[in-house]
Amino acid sequence: MEQKDIQAEEEVLEAVESDAAEVEEETEKEAEEEVEEEEELDELSKAQEEVELYKDRWMRLAAEFDNYKKRRAREFETLVQSASEDVIRDLLPILDAVGRALAHSGEGDTESEGFQEGVKMIMEQFPRVLHNRNLEEIETVGQPFDPHVHEALMQMPSETYDAGIVADVVEKGYSLGEKILRPAKVVVSQGKAEDISVDKN
Repeated sequence: MEQKDIQAEEEVLEAVESDAAEVEEETEKEAEEEVEEEEELDELSKAQEEVELYKDRWMRLAAEFDNYKKRRAREFETLVQSASEDVIRDLLPILDAVGRALAHSGEGDTESEGFQEGVKMIMEQFPRVLHNRNLEEIETVGQPFDPHVHEALMQMPSETYDAGIVADVVEKGYSLGEKILRPAKVVVSQGKAEDISVDKN
């Protein structure tokens, strides 16, 4: 065999090997790409499954929370109704006492013992019912003026109380627990009249 033929064969073999290597490399690349695509699809499928799972959980939680709100609203309504029933039940004896007192006054005898006894019962029972519901009367006369619980209607001289002390109450004030329902309307002492005149001079 001639040298040229051998060389031509070698070149052909090299070309075939090169082509085979390229084909193999391309095949490997395609296989890798397919694996990557499959992995991406798997990841996408997993992500979609997770989305569905979280969506399902969220919808359940939203439904549970909605049910919780409705249940709390019903419980609160029942509690308010129960509290109202208790107050009304406690006020019924007072209503009876008012009826008895009015029955005596209807006879034209407001000075009778029955009428006075009825009014006395009302004035004993009513504050007791309110006190049992945590209603407290705000302290006034003899107390230092406190703008948080007192409303000053006027100031006037007082022989009994120093300046800044509540000397008289015009309208009682009440608190319910820590809340002021109505401040007491009061008259505040300016101190003794002679002290006031000395201060003015």
